[in-house]
Order: sequence, then structure tokens, then C-alpha cells
Amino acid sequence: MGSKLARATALSLLLLLAIGAMPVWVFGDEGMFLPDAITRLPADQLKKRGLMIPTSQLYNPNGISIKDAVVIVGGGTGEFVSPDGLLLTNHHVSFEALVAASDTSKDYGTNGYTARSRAEELSAKGYTVTITQDLKDVTSEVLGGISQPASPERSAAIQKKILAMETAGSRPTEGIQVHVLPMSEGLSYYQFTYLVLRDVRIVYAPPKSIGFFGGDADNFEWPRHCGDFAFMRAYVGPDGKPADYSPQNAPYKPKRFLSLSIAGIKEGDFMMVMGYPGSTRRYRESYSVAYNQDIAMPFFIDVLSYQIEALKDAGKNDSAARVRLQSTIFGLSNDLKNFEGSVLAMRRANIVETKRAQEAAFTHWVNADPARKMKYGEILPSLEKAYQVLTATAQHDLLVQQMFGASDLIAIASFAQRAAADKEKPEAERNPALGPQGIQRLRAQLPGVFAERNPTVERELLAYLLKKADELPAGQKIDFIEKRFGNLQGDARRRAEEDSAREVVDGKRYSTMEGLSSLFDLTAAQLRELHEPLTDFALELSTEAQRLQPRQQVFNATVARWRPLLLEGMVEMRGQNASSQRNQYPDANRTLRFSYGQVKGYVPREAIDYSPFTTLGGVVEKDTGREPFDVPEKLKQLYRAHDFGQYTTPDRANVPVNFLSDTDIIGGNSGSPIMNGRGEQVGIIFDGNYEGLGNDFFYNEAKGRAIAVDIRYVLFLTEKFANAGYILKELDIKSRAARSRWARSTSIFASFYA
Repeated sequence: MGSKLARATALSLLLLLAIGAMPVWVFGDEGMFLPDAITRLPADQLKKRGLMIPTSQLYNPNGISIKDAVVIVGGGTGEFVSPDGLLLTNHHVSFEALVAASDTSKDYGTNGYTARSRAEELSAKGYTVTITQDLKDVTSEVLGGISQPASPERSAAIQKKILAMETAGSRPTEGIQVHVLPMSEGLSYYQFTYLVLRDVRIVYAPPKSIGFFGGDADNFEWPRHCGDFAFMRAYVGPDGKPADYSPQNAPYKPKRFLSLSIAGIKEGDFMMVMGYPGSTRRYRESYSVAYNQDIAMPFFIDVLSYQIEALKDAGKNDSAARVRLQSTIFGLSNDLKNFEGSVLAMRRANIVETKRAQEAAFTHWVNADPARKMKYGEILPSLEKAYQVLTATAQHDLLVQQMFGASDLIAIASFAQRAAADKEKPEAERNPALGPQGIQRLRAQLPGVFAERNPTVERELLAYLLKKADELPAGQKIDFIEKRFGNLQGDARRRAEEDSAREVVDGKRYSTMEGLSSLFDLTAAQLRELHEPLTDFALELSTEAQRLQPRQQVFNATVARWRPLLLEGMVEMRGQNASSQRNQYPDANRTLRFSYGQVKGYVPREAIDYSPFTTLGGVVEKDTGREPFDVPEKLKQLYRAHDFGQYTTPDRANVPVNFLSDTDIIGGNSGSPIMNGRGEQVGIIFDGNYEGLGNDFFYNEAKGRAIAVDIRYVLFLTEKFANAGYILKELDIKSRAARSRWARSTSIFASFYA
């Protein structure tokens, strides 16, 4: 716990047992479109809405476009804003790097960081910048010669082809990575080619009292007053190729960077977003939605609540731990509120009932024709049965998987055991992820793992999960845990669980990187013979997890067989054809997407009508002098003096801070540029609103909103608050005067666009 590995374990569980998703039919401003779909969007409608540039400037497979300026940075999105590799992203995207570079004498997470020269730019250790070089539909290459229907053998054949394509296209020494990903439940496959830059540095990040103003209380809320931004820079080696950090490296020269507009925006203005949204599961069948809403998400809400409190307690009397754990607490708190809001939103919107009504209509349509009944009649009954089986052991299965995340030591020891066992298999049957490269990658992560560890919290979390195992219903008990503690009850069992957790986490032999790394040098038999508390627990837990695999394989094979056919049937029922379906967007999967909409407020409930804008005046109004509403004194002085520079509202009485739009975004879009119809950046996406949570399962046109920090607030803080005006010299800033000149030329441009 307390590391990226542990957090990833927790966040991946929702997808572990219920994987896959379906593309959707678009309503309102819904849609996260792949770049090559932009040219298939209705050009007349986009022009009428306010797009003023040719779509080829958004995405051009044969040239340079805005696509080339938008990148993956850390766990979010970023965008190049200068010819010297300067990036804009969110404060919370850069926060882990700030914390990693901090200690008790310099707390960058709390106080922020400003480089006064390029030599002072702070290394963002562990961060990369990933740039999409190319994408293409490779469905025929992947599926050619592979038989139907879905089966484990078919899946293995597809994975073998994908691995071969990725290996053939990747050039690690040049920083080129190739990934082939399924879209629309495997109805299509896309190949993405990426350039990965490994030297990333922090240029300017405001203090936490600005970058995370409002804290968890304001998280996902509106009105919002958060300066959630940071400047970073990407570097390459002297030869222009990706390289690890070195003082001799030079700024990366991007193919394209964005201009920034301070001309202002108003309600109803056309907006568009490019970014890398993480995951959506829209138009899942009702059984999947009910499973996530009623079982999986509540489970994670319970575990996350305990984990966050344990982390907070660990930092109360330990300043070093408090600094080190800031990023983890922020991430887990964000996840918790997201899960809580998603469950509430899904229930309020009656998503399960809506899905069931759609499925009833589909069943009626299927049964009306013998040929359709032959083709589609088994889909929903088969999926329903699969989820009945999944639900019967869900509490057991979720808890077993979660235990791997209680401590990084458990996860790593388990990996070593699985890698050793895999090595004894015939070469053709081995898992590449468990081979030498996988071991090398994990060994390289050990310094970060040990730097972030908090054994006290790990012990508490493991003991808590052992207690939850005692609470499992009959028929879902975990065998090896019952063998250890099943003859004990009440306080006696709690003490035994706590003692066991202490022995697993605190074992001296594996309390160092060298000791833990030595596990990878042992054979499977040698690992079994160690009889250390850590290795015994990891082995028993892995054995229990392996018992889940047959059920998981059956479940995965079932959904892999029937979900694509359900999609096909839904398309047919709507009177569409395969080509029209392919024009719809597939679910988000951390690939580059485009969405569009407008600046728009909303009505969260009766008698409340939210404006889409907030200002610096609202920041000062919220000031309490205490976290999370502690406004820096200098910022208050700037407000009182009306020292706003050119970054003002039209009446010059205030500085715009945040604004709303109905652009379609999800986690992973953090840091995405939100642009006007000219392709100029007017803000940075950093959040969604509480009423819009659950948007991984459905798009809420009436209430779902993306929250962005206005680019004028970004530039105002950079120049006036941080006195970092030298950064602005790199930027291409479009003023109101430039906008007026543009307006006078629109008649000429309009004829070109047509």
C-alpha cells in the first residue's frame, strides 16, 4: 500500500472480473472520438456550432496537426505550449513528482516550485511524456485467418498476433513503442505508435493552497476555484533521441504546440477537448451495471475509507511520513469520492432499470423473427447466467485480489513465485510478462517502492482485510485464512490477525531492496522451502487466487463471445449497418480522443441554477485562513489592488478562475487542453462535477460537466503571483486585439472551409 503499484491494484479490480465495453450511440455532445473519426463527424454541424478551422488541423494522418501537441504525461494528459518542449498539465498530475522531490526541509507538494532558469528545472522522477506518432485500423491484420466464435484458443491466437505486431514495430532504443488494442469488444483493432520521452522536469507548480484549493471538500464540486495547473518540460539527449535525465540533455522540439487565447469566452461558445481518457464502460448490459453498482463499487468504498484514515493517522505525528504520503492520500481520496458519487448518480438515474428496459425491447425484437432468434436469442440469458455465477463468489474473489495490494511486499513475493513457476514451463507456454524483462522492470521499481513504503499502514490494512475475511458469508470463506484463524473468535482472532500481519510485513529478511530482490534468484522449489511468513502468505494467497482462474476464464470467454454479438444485434435493431456502427466511438481505453461541446452551466436540483464561471473574487470569499481554504496573502493583495494585468474578465473587474462545459471527459483527461473554435487553448480540464459522476457507465447530458481552469488564471498566477514572467516569453498568447483581427478575416476563411 502507499505506492503506485498498490493503487493500480485497487483501481484495476473493477475491470478484472468484468472486462470489456461497447461503443455508444451518440446523444447531445456525447462522444470520445478516435482522431481518425474526426473527418467523419458532420462538418456542417461542427461549423455551425463554432469550429473555425479545417478538421485536418485537428488530425492529419499525412501531416502535422493539433494531435501532435497533445500527450500523455504521468497519469494524465498534457500539451506542448512552446517550441522548446514546455508542457501544461494539472497540478495534481505533477503532484507525485513534487512530493517525490520533497523532504522535511523542502516541501514542494505544499509550497510549490518555481524554476528561475532551465538549470533549476526539477527532475520529475519516474515520469514520461508519451506522444502519439501514428494510429491505424489493423482489424484485418489481427483477425485475418482466425476462426469464430470466441474461445480461449481464439483469444490466444489473437494475443499471439498482437504480440508479434507490437514486437515488430517497437524500437526500444529509439523510444518507439507500439501497442495494438481492441476496440468495440474486439470488433476492430487499432495499432498506436508512440514516442516515449524519459526526461521530464517541473518548471512551475503553484502551492497546494492554489493548485488544490478547496481540497477534498471541493473535489468534484461546483462552484470551484482551483488553480490546478503546472508547467513541465520534456527533454531529449544531445542527439535528439529519448534519454534518461542528464544535465547535458536539451529541450524536446515538438512538431506542434498550442497557442493560448486570453480573448475570453462566454456561455454557449464552442469548445473542444483532446486528451487520453482512461476507461469507460458505457452501454454495458444491465447485469454488469448492477454488479458494479451494488457489489464491486461498495466493496472498494469500504476498503478505501479504511485505507485513507490509516494513511492520515500515519502522518499525524510523523512529518516525513506526512510529506511522503500526500500524493497517495490525494489519489485514494479522489477514487473514494468518485466511487461514492458514481453509485449515487447511477441509482438516481436508474441506469440498471433503463438497461433492462432496453434489453426487454431487444428481446421482443429478437423473438419476433426466427432467424434473429437463432442468431441473438442466447445472448442475454447467457450473460445473465455468467453474472449470477460471478456474483455468487464476488465478496470472496474481490477480497482475495485486494489482499495483494495490502503490501507491496506481498505483491512482489507473489510475482517472484509466479515467475519461478513460469520458468519451468515449456518455452511456448511461458508468459512474457513473467520473463526476464518483467523481472527487470520490477527490480527497477524497487527503490521507489521502498521510498514510499509505510509498514505501519501496511500492517493495519492487512489486519483489516483479514478481519473482513472473517466477515465473509458461509460458502465464500477463504480456505487458507480459515485454516490459520478459524478456530479463534472475537478478540483472540483479532490479536492473531494483527500478529500475522506484523510477521508478514516486518520480516527482517525482506525489509531491504537486496533481500526482496533475492527472491527472483530462487527456483520455485526453493521459494516453497523458505517458510518465511511473507513467502508463505504470498504462496497461499497466490494458490487461492489461482483457484479463481477457471471461473474467471469461463466468465471472460462468455462475455467475449456474447457482447460483440449483442452490439451487432443492437446496431441491427436500430436500423444501422456495420459501417455506421464503426463511425461511433468505442469506449475510452487511454488512447487519444476528441470531444466537443459548449460552455454551459447546469441545474443540479430544484431552485439552483449554476453559472458556468467563477472568478478570483470567489476565491477570496472562500478564504478561511485554514486548509483547504487558505488563500495565500500575496494572492489576496493582488486581488485587493486589482493588479490583474491583461488576464481579466471583459469588465476588467476580476480574473476568471474556472469554467464549465458539456464536453465529454473522464479520468485520464486531467490536463487536457480545452480549445476554442480556432484551436487555441482557453483552459485546462482538471475535473468533472459530482452530478456527472458515473459517466464511465452513462453520459448525463443535463448535468454532467467538465471543469477547467481558465488559461487567464494560469497566466495571471504565473506572471503576477510567481513572478515567472520569463515562462510567458516562450508562449504564443492571443490577445483580444488578435481576436478582433481574426473576426475581420472570417468571411475569407469561411469560403475556404466550405
